[in-house]
Amino acid sequence: MDQKLDEKLCEAYPKLFVNRHASMQETCMCWGIATGNGWYNIIDQLCGNIQHHIDWRERQIESATKHNEMIAQCKAGNFEMFEAEMTGVLNPEYKEQRKQELINGSDRVIPDACPQVTVDQVKEKFGTLRFYYSGGDDYINGLVTMAESMSGVTCEECGNPGKRIGGGWVTTLCKEHAEARDIVYEDEDDYII
Repeated sequence: MDQKLDEKLCEAYPKLFVNRHASMQETCMCWGIATGNGWYNIIDQLCGNIQHHIDWRERQIESATKHNEMIAQCKAGNFEMFEAEMTGVLNPEYKEQRKQELINGSDRVIPDACPQVTVDQVKEKFGTLRFYYSGGDDYINGLVTMAESMSGVTCEECGNPGKRIGGGWVTTLCKEHAEARDIVYEDEDDYII
């Protein structure tokens, strides 16, 4: 990937690419994002979805923790946190109803934290994207699997629909970029335009 697109991804997702300029003894990210420009959108969307999931999970944990603390305080007869939360609510019946719901309510389940993902390496291998990382959870693993599979039908050079071709060196290209490299599609009917 060219340097401008590489830098754009690193600037957009600093938590993911925290090791981008670390030494080769620490990470393979020192060599940058080793793919063609055509996969930029796949990688960008993948990173955006990963970071959104991590941030959303943190907000869910904070919200549930705050809610549980408010329940505990209300049950103990301390309504300071409740009153601060209800600032600006003008309907006294609603406020009283909400207070009773908290007093009689049960705690929210606090979800497990999702460890921050740090990218270890991004490259092409056997014609598809390889996105190696640390952290995350099963949801993020699914995102990565989907992105890697999408790269197998996306031209690495331009981002248009493509297919995996080649014998010794497998790559994913559209018809135009395959012909530019003097590679002939063996089965034209498999190609999607």
